[in-house]
Amino acid sequence: MKTIVTVNTELPTVNDEITYISGKSLLDYDIVLFDPKLPYQNRVEFTAGGSCITIEGTQTLKNAISHWRGELNEAIKAGKTIFFILNEYEIDQGATSSTMSNKSSRTYNTSQINNYEVLPSTISVRNTKGQNFKVADNKFKGLYDVIKDVAEYRVVFISDVKRKIFTTKDGTNVVSSVINFQSGGSIVFLPFLKISEMTKYDKQTNKVLWTDDAVIASKKLVGQLVEIDKMLNSQSEETPKPDWLESLDQPKRISVIDETIKRYEREIISLQEKNNIELESKKLLTAYSALLYETGKPLEQAIEKSLELLGYKVENFRDGDLEIDHVITGPEGVRMIGESEGKDNSAIDISKFRQLESNINEDLERESVTEAAKGLLFGNGYRFVEPSKRPDQFTEKCLKNAQRLGTNLIKTADLYDVVLHILDNPKDELFKKSCRVAIESNSGNIVIFPKPIKKVIKKIK
Repeated sequence: MKTIVTVNTELPTVNDEITYISGKSLLDYDIVLFDPKLPYQNRVEFTAGGSCITIEGTQTLKNAISHWRGELNEAIKAGKTIFFILNEYEIDQGATSSTMSNKSSRTYNTSQINNYEVLPSTISVRNTKGQNFKVADNKFKGLYDVIKDVAEYRVVFISDVKRKIFTTKDGTNVVSSVINFQSGGSIVFLPFLKISEMTKYDKQTNKVLWTDDAVIASKKLVGQLVEIDKMLNSQSEETPKPDWLESLDQPKRISVIDETIKRYEREIISLQEKNNIELESKKLLTAYSALLYETGKPLEQAIEKSLELLGYKVENFRDGDLEIDHVITGPEGVRMIGESEGKDNSAIDISKFRQLESNINEDLERESVTEAAKGLLFGNGYRFVEPSKRPDQFTEKCLKNAQRLGTNLIKTADLYDVVLHILDNPKDELFKKSCRVAIESNSGNIVIFPKPIKKVIKKIK
C-alpha cells in the first residue's frame, strides 16, 4: 500500500500532512504532494514605505527552504515521486542583519527569498492565471479528467520542457510537466489544485469542514497520484488507469481477491494499533531517562513522575501572584518544596537556592501552613557526560549552603537508578519507603539512596 503525505497543503482523504516549518523527513512516504507557498512571517515596516521579513523570520524560512531542498533531493534519490504544485512564484525580501545609524533609525540588510528555491532541479516560470488547459501527453488523460474542474494554472514555464503534461488551451505555454531522474525518482509539476480551498463553515460545530465535492475530488486525485507513481516507477509504457474503469464489469475472481486484501489490511491496521500501544508504553518508560541528560521543563517532568513512583504526591500551587511548581507531600505527611537544575558541562551552583528559599518562605506565609517545608534541590550537573564518569555534581559553595539551610541535594542520575528498580519491581513497597526515609531524614547533605535487596533463591537438591 502506497503511503502519501501532503506538505504545506491538505487533502480531505490524506491523513498524513506536514507543515512547512516542521523540519520533518519525507523518506517515510512513497508519494509527496508539495505546495511551495511561503508561510507568513512577521515583517518590518519601513518609514519610507515597503517592508521586509524580520531577521528571525528570514532565518526560519531560509532554514526551512534548505531543509526541503535536501528532503526533496533525498526523496528523488530514493526513487520516490514528488507531485509539486505550481503555486504563484513569490519573491520577497528578508532581513539578514541590521545596524543603528542613529538613536531613532535602524538600517536593515536584506537578501531575496523565493518559494521555488526548494526545488533540487532549477526551473523558470512566470506568473499568469488561467482556468483552461489541455492534455499534451495522453498518458495523463485520466489525471486531466479528475482535476480539470478543480485546478487552475498560476504559472507557465519559460524554460525548455522535455516532457509536457498539460499546456494552455492554445498550446503555446506549458502548465504541467514531469522530470524523470536516473535514480528512478520523478517530479511531476501540477497546476494549482483548488481542492485545498473547497471548505464550508459549520455553524453548529463552529468548525471549517470539507465540502462533499472536495472529498470526491480528493479521492479521485489520490487514485491518479498512485497510478502515475506506478507508471513512473516501473518506466512502463502503460497509461494510468482512468477513474471510470472501476465502474465496468471485471472478472469475478477480482472481487474475491479484493475481499482477501481488505481482510489483510484490517489485520495490518489491528497490528499497527497494537504496535502503537506498545510504542507508547515504551515512550512512557524511556521518558525517565530525561533524569540523566535533560534540563528545564523536561527534567522537571521526569522528576515529578519519579517522585510519584516513590509514593509522593506532587502538585503545582497557584494562588494569585504566588506560584510554586513543586509542592511534594509524602504518605507520612512530610511536606517538601523542590527545585531542579541541569548544567551542560559544570556542577550545580548556588543560583537555585534563591528561588527555592523564596518559595519556601512564601509557602510558609499561607494561613494553612504551620511549618516550613523541607527544601530539595535536584541536580543534573555535567549532563552531557556519561553518569559514571561525571565529576562532583554540586560545587563546594552549594554543599555548604545546603548544610546551612538544611536543604537536601539529590543527584538525578541516582534517582534514575531508583526508578529503574521500581519500574522492574513495582510492588517493592519496602524499597520505596526506604527511599522516602533517605530523602526525608537527611538534612543538608547529598541523599544516598538505599540499594535494593536482591532476593536469593536457593535450589533444593
